[in-house]
Amino acid sequence: MTPHPSRNFRAALALLCALAATPVCLAAQPKDEGSGWQDLLAVDALTDGWRGYKTDTPPGAWSLKDGLLTGAGTGGDLVTREEYGDFDLRFEFKIAKGGNSGVIYLASEAGQYAYETGPEYQVLDPEYPGVNEKNGPGALYDLYPVPLTVSKPAGEWNTGRIVIRDGHVEHWLNDQKVVDAKIGSDEWNQRVAGSKFADWKGFGENKQGFIALQDHGSPVTYRNVRIKRLDGEDSDGDSKVSQDDGPKRLLFVTQSQGFVHSTVNRKQHELSHAEQILTELGVRSGDFRVDCTQDVATDFTPELLENYDVVAFYTTGDLPIPEATREWFLNTWLAEEGHGFLGVHSAADTYHNYEPFWDMIGGTFVEHPWTADTDVVIKVHADDHPASKPWGAAGTRIPLKEEIYMFKHWQPEKVRVLMSLDMEKTALKRPVHIPILWVKNYGKGRVMHMSMGHREDVWTNPQYQESLIGGVRWLLGKEEGDATPNPELSAAEQKIAETAAK
Repeated sequence: MTPHPSRNFRAALALLCALAATPVCLAAQPKDEGSGWQDLLAVDALTDGWRGYKTDTPPGAWSLKDGLLTGAGTGGDLVTREEYGDFDLRFEFKIAKGGNSGVIYLASEAGQYAYETGPEYQVLDPEYPGVNEKNGPGALYDLYPVPLTVSKPAGEWNTGRIVIRDGHVEHWLNDQKVVDAKIGSDEWNQRVAGSKFADWKGFGENKQGFIALQDHGSPVTYRNVRIKRLDGEDSDGDSKVSQDDGPKRLLFVTQSQGFVHSTVNRKQHELSHAEQILTELGVRSGDFRVDCTQDVATDFTPELLENYDVVAFYTTGDLPIPEATREWFLNTWLAEEGHGFLGVHSAADTYHNYEPFWDMIGGTFVEHPWTADTDVVIKVHADDHPASKPWGAAGTRIPLKEEIYMFKHWQPEKVRVLMSLDMEKTALKRPVHIPILWVKNYGKGRVMHMSMGHREDVWTNPQYQESLIGGVRWLLGKEEGDATPNPELSAAEQKIAETAAK
């Protein structure tokens, strides 16, 4: 998990934990992410970026750990230290069953409570007793209703967004614009006059103010909270800020329905060895941030996947992803320009009987004669691709210990092999070509599979780390590399393997 050799891994990990928590879910980033984006859950954000309402310290009931901001529901509102006027605020929230919270904006400390001073994006269990469209999830509370069907159930992640430009307000819920209002307009004033806010002096009149996360007596969790100031931008322009302005994002799926590798084995709300390292690599590269999940039923949905640029699998077995979602992911999401799939080690040991998956990834695990303690030699074929370049010039041999897979459904005519097992130099022989690292184009998207990654010391290998960074950069289109299929190489390696095994 470090840019340095493995002997420095523990020190680097300690530094990472102190300076850059990530979610089992999110990789923490520097406060200013570039292009104007500000990560409100960045390093030390709870103390540096937030405080209590009318107090200088955050309430003790709020905690920030591994990129998850959690309110226990017993300590008061959490308020940003900075004020914001025009902005684009994006966040994800998960409310407890029967829970109630909210995101209040343009707030001041003129009232007894933050909600008395600014509009509220409602965060609520959609089955809360007495809920209606004017007080339900995503609603501009008590003023502009939102259909209850847009929200996910309590306990699942929802994506939220608030855009304000020159008094024009938009609420977004799960990628749908659900509120479009103009503060101070005749319609606005009429709605306020007919609401609980009618006699609240100064309600909604602030041109700028704090962001407040409401404590309403129940647990709530937020993640991926970021904001971009829009002050001075043309109010007639498109209020949808381009996703390209924000950081690139990678979803790392480490759920296993079969064998669970120690590299990704962990307790809930912790990060595994591989997750820690890939997250730190994103921080180190400055090119991407990482969310990690072992709950595809909740996190691998079309609504949430629209927030990601790359999906990585270190998985086994038949994951509980609905077939319709799998088809959408393979045929629509992954085929789009700018999207990529990274398979790590046992990703090829996933969905054995689902042809569209192994057709996408390039093959299916069948056995591993080379177990974790086996001495093997890896051969570099190409040094002009960002994924293989860190391993050395073409022809370089790398000796190491690693578990190596054999594959069925191997499709050399569809992939470009960058590295292989050197059957001449490896003691244990098999009369078959064993690819280690390959890439392919997939529609307008890109795919890469790195077969290594079983052992923890492989993950701390600097060349392996740089290979992953280079591969992700290629998947994102930040670096170019040839993905033209090279079946002739596989044919040549097959002959070499057959000769070596005699």
